[in-house]
Amino acid sequence: MGANDGHLYTVEVRPSRHDPGRYTWAIRDRGKLVRGSYRPHVSEYAARAVALAEVERCSATRCAS
Repeated sequence: MGANDGHLYTVEVRPSRHDPGRYTWAIRDRGKLVRGSYRPHVSEYAARAVALAEVERCSATRCAS
């Protein structure tokens, strides 16, 4: 297995543009959007928790392959 065989996902959590006080997330693989939240979350912590769970799922199933 080479050094570049794995994925390095980046998680971005940002305030929602449409719902003030709520947060959305995006998962990127080398800058390319892999997954994003379709609904805003009540807190930054909640949004990050959902995003990290999705990263785990993507790591197991290779979402961006």
